[in-house]
Amino acid sequence: MPQSEIILISDGPLPMASPLRKVPFFFPARLIDMAKVSEKTAGEAAVAVIELIGSSEAGMSALKASWQTIAEIPVICIVAKSDRRELTQAAALGQTELLDREAPLALLLQQIRKHLNTDVLADLPDDTPAKTSEAYGKSNAFLESLCMSASTDMEIKVKAMEDSAAEMLSAIELDGLTAWMQAVQHHHSGTYSHSLKVSGLAGAFARHLKWSEADCKEVIAGGLVHDIGKMRIPLTILDKQSALSDEEWALVQKHPIYGQEILKPRLEVPFEVKRMAIQHHEYLDGSGYPNGLKGKRISPKVRLITICDIFVAMTEERAYKEAIPVRQALVKMREMGPKLDQDMLRQFVGMIVDRGFGEVSKSSSAANNGAAA
Repeated sequence: MPQSEIILISDGPLPMASPLRKVPFFFPARLIDMAKVSEKTAGEAAVAVIELIGSSEAGMSALKASWQTIAEIPVICIVAKSDRRELTQAAALGQTELLDREAPLALLLQQIRKHLNTDVLADLPDDTPAKTSEAYGKSNAFLESLCMSASTDMEIKVKAMEDSAAEMLSAIELDGLTAWMQAVQHHHSGTYSHSLKVSGLAGAFARHLKWSEADCKEVIAGGLVHDIGKMRIPLTILDKQSALSDEEWALVQKHPIYGQEILKPRLEVPFEVKRMAIQHHEYLDGSGYPNGLKGKRISPKVRLITICDIFVAMTEERAYKEAIPVRQALVKMREMGPKLDQDMLRQFVGMIVDRGFGEVSKSSSAANNGAAA
């Protein structure tokens, strides 16, 4: 059966101080306003997590009136245990589990996980090849640990990153790139799915270019890590179901800077992997961001990740746009001219066309198709 879903309940938008902002990076989750909790909005959720910071009397009254909607499933209340008002509000709801807002993120995830089916492989189609399933599981586990590291002072698990890259390369060589792309589109997180697609495509392209096995694995690792800065972008923006405003888009474009801030002190992460995360939106003509780098200052691995990232973003279906057909995406990429490494792009086009590569990124009902940049 697919992974269980959780509902996050708050009186209005989640406050910046709420740890629930990070939960959807780890579990399928939806945010519901306290005043709109109902049998319809709750659906068949397996667990509810209520954020009580800033909750109003009106919001709590509305929640109490609809309490029977969620009273039969486990309910966790996030409170400041030093705040008598929040404790009183939680007590008024009846039988709930309490967790201090200042508790480590890992403790919150552990408390949620005990109530859920967290088998990420359950979302894969039954005909997914065994090697692809194994690599998918390991890559997902690494991405979860990466998100945890980005939210805490934990070291990034470089050994897990390297093992994931090796498994992914083996899966692509054994089962084919199409099998990988079809599998990873079923991930509940649009952000995870995008990173898994980019990393798989990067590995396949590096192999097509006859790069060494070590280089192939490193660009896969770069693909896995390249969007780490999005951990600092509100999920209300990343998973927005309509086109982004200019202000929201400007915030999304800061994710390479956030990635640099996260990765700079992480001495355990290879330099080239950091460069792919920080520079994958730089263009050869200097028109990219965040630093306007030009020409030779952009390494071949960064150029490769940029091509793969653009292709995946164009061919992904989002809530606010349809996927661009593969051949149309390739034409648009050629039209970018001096922004991209044209020799590398010609070889990329050749790989895609020679393989008869179809639509790589059709949406699935399981995935949240968030913003990518």
